[in-house]
Amino acid sequence: MPAFSENKNDVSEAAVPDRDDQDSKFLSRGKYFLLVILILGQAVGAYVLVDEHYTDIYLLVFGDPPDYSTTYLLEEIIVNPSGGNSPRFLVVEIGIKLSHHNHVELVDKNLMMIHDRLNEVIASRTSRELMQFEVREELRRELAHEVNQAIGVRSVRNLYFTKYVMQ
Repeated sequence: MPAFSENKNDVSEAAVPDRDDQDSKFLSRGKYFLLVILILGQAVGAYVLVDEHYTDIYLLVFGDPPDYSTTYLLEEIIVNPSGGNSPRFLVVEIGIKLSHHNHVELVDKNLMMIHDRLNEVIASRTSRELMQFEVREELRRELAHEVNQAIGVRSVRNLYFTKYVMQ
């Protein structure tokens, strides 16, 4: 028996790595890469769907949330607008929609400060400004902010002018 193999194919196959082994390593790595991409894509898709439809999903799972909001009606505020030579005044009655009925106590406790702040904000406007609708909407947002500042909680959902009379 010869010590060496007579078949030359045996020597060359052992010395050169198999092409199939390289392809299988690439395919296995590629499978893991595609799997990771697929999982990340699903995670991003789920996040976007939940972010866009959170309220619908909440209502489907838990039903309608209880409504703890309440409305608080402030007394009439009579203000002389600034910058006018004519003796004009504005009579405003304001209703405030609070996000929780427990916040009524905060409004009651800080009622004097709320009236003072609202009076200052309204009095800083001219009668011409107070007659414009756009300014009135801006005033509504500013007054809601002032009420929130006075009670120390962001509770005002909406502010309504139940009476708005310029004399």
